[in-house]
Amino acid sequence: MNSFQGPEWDKKFRSILTDIRLQKCVILVGPEAIHWADQPLHKVLRKHLFETCPAEIAHYYERDESYLFRDKIAKEDIQREVSLFYKDHNLNTGVKESLLLNLARLRVHMVLSMNPDSFLSDMAYKYGLIHRFAYFQHGGAAVVDIESPTADMPLFYNLCGALERDSSLVLDYDDLFSLLSSLFGSPGLPPRLIVELRQAKHFFFVGFNFDKWYSQLLLRLLSGEKAIRKFVIDRSSKTDNTTLFLVKQFGIEFIDDEAAFLSEIFRRAEEEGLMRDILKPDSSESIKIRHLLRNGDIPGAIQLLNTKSTWADAGIMISARYMDLLNREARRVLDSRERALEYNRIVDAILETIKTPAA
Repeated sequence: MNSFQGPEWDKKFRSILTDIRLQKCVILVGPEAIHWADQPLHKVLRKHLFETCPAEIAHYYERDESYLFRDKIAKEDIQREVSLFYKDHNLNTGVKESLLLNLARLRVHMVLSMNPDSFLSDMAYKYGLIHRFAYFQHGGAAVVDIESPTADMPLFYNLCGALERDSSLVLDYDDLFSLLSSLFGSPGLPPRLIVELRQAKHFFFVGFNFDKWYSQLLLRLLSGEKAIRKFVIDRSSKTDNTTLFLVKQFGIEFIDDEAAFLSEIFRRAEEEGLMRDILKPDSSESIKIRHLLRNGDIPGAIQLLNTKSTWADAGIMISARYMDLLNREARRVLDSRERALEYNRIVDAILETIKTPAA
């Protein structure tokens, strides 16, 4: 029995899972959550930059994990080296998947990341989890609004830029101040994202070091009111003063046993149908077809249906019905209710067909 059992925790988990179901729970992923070769990835990157570009780095501020570069050209060289580091080291195959995969499977509608990588998005694609990915560009660039995220179409959003755009990376104090100015001032976060943050009732901070002053500012920006429930799941050490400040100022509850807490969240979420199904390479054809239908890909489901002799005859008939539906849509002789009804009939016919084992 772990330490997250009993009536008090039952009540907390019930509240958490309710807010996940109501799309009022947001996860924030910090640098300490991404591990490669048994180390936090940001520390591996720092070591790499000092080994490959020592002349370009004038100083490194350990407390804030921020660089001072020799000049503008040196900074541009480092920005390029950071992007190459992620590409050349084939990090997607080395980053530990278990935590990220479970966070992606949890049916929250929005995950914000303080990292520039797209590991969460890439992994979601790998396992067939549909989602949207976007990132914030600091420094006065025009803000790009987002579609309102949902549990069926979640948003993975990078607050600190993306590797595909060097200038969006946050490496030195200038970048950090530009990011904070942009977040707090103009252009600010996308309007729909702000709405979702204001409506959230639970925030989970995974992999943050709250001894850093900018982490505390971001905490204030993103989660605001004391009434909102905030859990920090954190591998990094904190001073007693920092812990006391965060508890008093922001009403944070720190979770010491990270693995047990997350395991309990994921277990309870699985029991209540709040974990997304994933598609594995060795999944059966029926599972793959259900996954395609769940993602709205009827043509893909029909195509896979026709690859199995057991389902081929039914597949031909269903394919003809679907083509007829598309033709009637094109001629505009079908109203929205008729379309929805026929669409559902086609899906039901596919689901009925795959009840028979494939051969």
